[in-house]
Amino acid sequence: MKRRSFISRLWPQTLVGQLVLLILGAVVLTHVVLGLLLAEERRDALLSERRGGALARVAAISRILAATPSENWRDVLKVGQSPQSIMRLVDNPDNSLPMSDISYTLSERLNQALDGPAVPARVHILSEDDCHAVEEREKKNRKKHHDDDDDDKDRGKDWRKENGYYRQGHVGPRFFDHLDCVAAPLMQISVPIFPVGVTTDGGADGAGAAASAPGAAKPVVWLEARINGVAPPPRVVLQNILRITISAILIGLIAFFLARRMTRSWAVLAQAADRVGRGDYPEPVPENGPIEIRRAAKAFNRMTARLKRFVEDRTRMLAAISHDLRTPITSLRLRAEFVEDPENRSRIIETLNEMEQMVEAAMTFAREETANEATRKIDIAALIEAAVEDLAETGRPIRFLGDGEPRVYPCRPLSIKRALGNLISNALTFGDQVEVLLKPADDGGIWIEVSDDGPGIPSDQRDQVFEPFFRLESSRNRETGGIGLGLAIARTAIRAHGGEIYLEDAPSGGLLARIYLPPIAH
Repeated sequence: MKRRSFISRLWPQTLVGQLVLLILGAVVLTHVVLGLLLAEERRDALLSERRGGALARVAAISRILAATPSENWRDVLKVGQSPQSIMRLVDNPDNSLPMSDISYTLSERLNQALDGPAVPARVHILSEDDCHAVEEREKKNRKKHHDDDDDDKDRGKDWRKENGYYRQGHVGPRFFDHLDCVAAPLMQISVPIFPVGVTTDGGADGAGAAASAPGAAKPVVWLEARINGVAPPPRVVLQNILRITISAILIGLIAFFLARRMTRSWAVLAQAADRVGRGDYPEPVPENGPIEIRRAAKAFNRMTARLKRFVEDRTRMLAAISHDLRTPITSLRLRAEFVEDPENRSRIIETLNEMEQMVEAAMTFAREETANEATRKIDIAALIEAAVEDLAETGRPIRFLGDGEPRVYPCRPLSIKRALGNLISNALTFGDQVEVLLKPADDGGIWIEVSDDGPGIPSDQRDQVFEPFFRLESSRNRETGGIGLGLAIARTAIRAHGGEIYLEDAPSGGLLARIYLPPIAH
């Protein structure tokens, strides 16, 4: 449950955010899937390129050695050294190293680059264990030839001339001075060197030609190279992450602007619907954007026109009814004046006055439902405070409680003032002390609370008191029970603003009427 709530908090609430997140998720997922599918091919290609480069370099150096006088071989080897490769000349290669399928493949590739030498070159892939084993043999050979590990001055000495070429008189450079077995696998390459113009028996060029015959050739010396940096590259590299990030940013920006453009019409439609819910009838919503939004806007405009036409027809009908009812009431009042019995005449006139007041109240209630007052922005705190002060100046027991902060709110001021006046009137009728409180709601709306210390309203009748002409008092005395339209008119006015009225028990023991006005739609 906690995990689900955490994910729901991270999930965007706006349509734009969800569209952008879905597109970015699809892009990143596509990159990851393609990266996993192509990772092996990429690693094999990079590994083949690295090993191929190393083989080509060793082949090139072997050709240079073959074409270079032996007294310059030391200089050639110095040039061929690098942090990733170490080379030396030996009499015989190390044939004790294992040969794998990759070793045979690389050896064949190297021999092709060397144009098929009489004695084939060999390539070994040394694992970490093989590397340590060779390192131990190197140490034993150095001790056997009395080559001190700390005596670096003898590295370039003891090159002597035998059979017409110069060669090293000791084992040569230590291979593992710069190469670490931790960086395994390493690649060890052994290439035979056939110097131009020199044969194994000291002959001339003619004898050297015979050296190319199978079984008769013997290399003068072997070039042995050990190269690191031929391990498979990592599956996830910085370039891949950077590529995905840049793609996500670019596509996210494009998706954001496209989604904003697509949903702009929805925002206009939502604002217009909110205004209609508050009793306003705005101008027709522009019918543009995608076809689905155009259809929704067209349907909304038709609905708004029908509602507006219905309200206007109802207003005209109510005006006609009001005129038609007042005429017979006035006629009956004139006829009542000719009644000779004073008692009957007084009762008839009182009944006609009651009918006239009920008709006026009914007209007022119907006009509130039409909500034809223009909406404008006002300081609702100042409106409420002024209404309370006007009553307090007449000596009524009422006071206003607020934080003194202005609260600008779009509403129909007369409608709000009438609704609040009806609630305050009821509170003053049944209570000895009335308080009006204005405070902000948690969602950005407004709470207006009217509390009194009167008898209150039973909880089972709090919904019924909002019905037209419902009176808690069973008597017909309008001074004590009223007509029964005050709360109905108040709730109609507040609901026309998108709000609601709630009746609760006040802390002082009376009734607490709470008016909620929703936040302003942006």
